[in-house]
Amino acid sequence: MIVGLEVHVQLRTRAKVFAPEAVTFGERPNTYVSPVSLGYPGTLPVLNKACVEAAIKLGLAMGCEIPERFYFSRKNYFYPDLPKGYQITQEAAPIAKNGLVRVRMPDGEKVPVRILRLQLEEDTGKSLHDQDPFYTLLDYNRAGIGLVEIVSAPDIRSPEVAMAYVGHIRRLVRFLGISDGNMEEGSLRCDANVSVRPEGSETYGTRVEIKNLNSISALGKALMYEMVRQVRLIEGGEGVRQETRTWDGQQTLPLREKETADDYRYFPEPDLPPVAVLPEWKARIAAEIPELPEALFDRLVEQEGLLPDEAVLIVEDLPYARYFHALVEAGLSAKRAANWLNGPIRAHLNTTATRMEDFPIPPDKIAALDSLVQRGLISLNAAREELFPVLIKDPAADPRAIAEARGLLLEQDETLLQKWVETVLSQNPDKVEAYLKGKTGLLGFFVGQVVKLSQGKADPRRVSQYLQEHLVKADKPA
Repeated sequence: MIVGLEVHVQLRTRAKVFAPEAVTFGERPNTYVSPVSLGYPGTLPVLNKACVEAAIKLGLAMGCEIPERFYFSRKNYFYPDLPKGYQITQEAAPIAKNGLVRVRMPDGEKVPVRILRLQLEEDTGKSLHDQDPFYTLLDYNRAGIGLVEIVSAPDIRSPEVAMAYVGHIRRLVRFLGISDGNMEEGSLRCDANVSVRPEGSETYGTRVEIKNLNSISALGKALMYEMVRQVRLIEGGEGVRQETRTWDGQQTLPLREKETADDYRYFPEPDLPPVAVLPEWKARIAAEIPELPEALFDRLVEQEGLLPDEAVLIVEDLPYARYFHALVEAGLSAKRAANWLNGPIRAHLNTTATRMEDFPIPPDKIAALDSLVQRGLISLNAAREELFPVLIKDPAADPRAIAEARGLLLEQDETLLQKWVETVLSQNPDKVEAYLKGKTGLLGFFVGQVVKLSQGKADPRRVSQYLQEHLVKADKPA
């Protein structure tokens, strides 16, 4: 399998790339339109600087060269969702080119994928085929929204790498804050160019394009289906046609014969001048790039000691990474910050369908809650099950005051703790003997009995320590 991907990233800017109306999703059809985005005669495009900066930022993050000058081209073709009959895009002089990303696989391998070009263009409208039994309806709210097309080299050799590559781009655009990367809403879409060749051959086969794959899982399934289809055709003595196909969830189906560059009659856009990228402008944009997800992942695993499964959840989206950094700045170790973020915080977000950026508890309150646990004043279970829900409802509350009011503070009297431990051991001589003979799993039983005897006032960690000390003494001959 030989795969090259074209990933389209819809830019999250206030206005469209060449038109003044707002960028929206899910609004009433054909309300966020203007004479410019509808292609009325006599209208002229005006370039949105924010879209240019977003595209340059993405290009730098993908290791691309940013030319000193770039310009726009007209791509001439007619579809119902392209009001002007042409698209303003880039062809000969893209905004970024010659990049490289290293795609992290689940087993830790990093697969290099070359980036041929990034081009800034306008999105099309949206055709709605399921709203009327006889007609296709058109919604032009999306027409003219800024779009960056990322064209990879044909370096991908498996569905798994293709899926990881799209996931890599989604994390990247979210960290950069230039797109929400939501494939379900169309903010990130993918076209795949697929061919097959005999193992060991250096010659590419006939390329087939699969259009508008709207999820990472759909990409993987479509690639696998298409590879099997092409192999069957070749082994059956038939040729593979160069065409554009669509994925219906089960199979790829033909749409049209694949166009070539000549069919589009590219020429420089006469209504937009070339853009000069001055060194100081590029440097300012580069300075705004945060620590990128792959660099953060490597640092968390290699320097902070997190497990890969812990780190991957933190780097999935920028709001998670920001909250993680805030927890560390508030005094938590990286490990404890990850435990809170990937444990009760993420569970609350999933249960309530809350976004991370809307999570109500300030990081310093989580740090105060964790401090009570680390100092042995409350148990971890009480912190998570009792205090955390209260802070969700009242983020300004004082964790210690809540613990005191609810009687959750643990007993600090060492003599009393020792007495509880001795009582439990004296009440269970048979289990003490079994423990001393090698059944060390009974330690958890002893801890539970002490906590029960204390009516929840004993710190399980300190109890465990005292128990082990007493049991070691009991194991020594008198």
